[in-house]
Amino acid sequence: MTNPSRRSLGKQLYWFSFVFLGISYLILASASAGQSQGAAQAGQAQESCPGEAMEVQMTGEREQRPVPEVVINGAPWGGTYWPAGARSYWHCHAGGQLLVIWEGEGLVQRRGERVRKLGVGQSDLAPPWEEHWHGAGTETGVLFVGAVLEPGGTYWMEEVDPADYLGNDIGINSREEFLESGIRDKY
Repeated sequence: MTNPSRRSLGKQLYWFSFVFLGISYLILASASAGQSQGAAQAGQAQESCPGEAMEVQMTGEREQRPVPEVVINGAPWGGTYWPAGARSYWHCHAGGQLLVIWEGEGLVQRRGERVRKLGVGQSDLAPPWEEHWHGAGTETGVLFVGAVLEPGGTYWMEEVDPADYLGNDIGINSREEFLESGIRDKY
């Protein structure tokens, strides 16, 4: 029989390794983006997305919920709980974003791709400037833990079309409409 404290330590080490590898990848991607920014200042076009920096844009409510099993700098890692049906608007991050599903079922979608369902322990990595959205499943809430890397900044675009949320579209039609009209809240 396995000792419960050894099993708990093994689980903690597993999660730490998983998060460490994800954050390491984001740091490397962020460093690469920083080099790209230096090149942009030298006259080349800088990567970006057509969003604006503002408060979180989302459908539904969310609740800050720390995750006591993961401690960073002596404090529980801040998680965010999204009830069933809640989702962010389309957005991107200058430095990228790592999300890990801690409880429930989450949905994520990258622009041009179909929506993906993620379960407990699964993650999504959005590289710098990648347009994406994330939220809870249609019938199940989700607790995300995540990290946004430097350079900071979240840039918000349009509300997620119901067809995207239900997995029937790839986010291109809503983007074109947003770019033409500038209308952010539609549904």
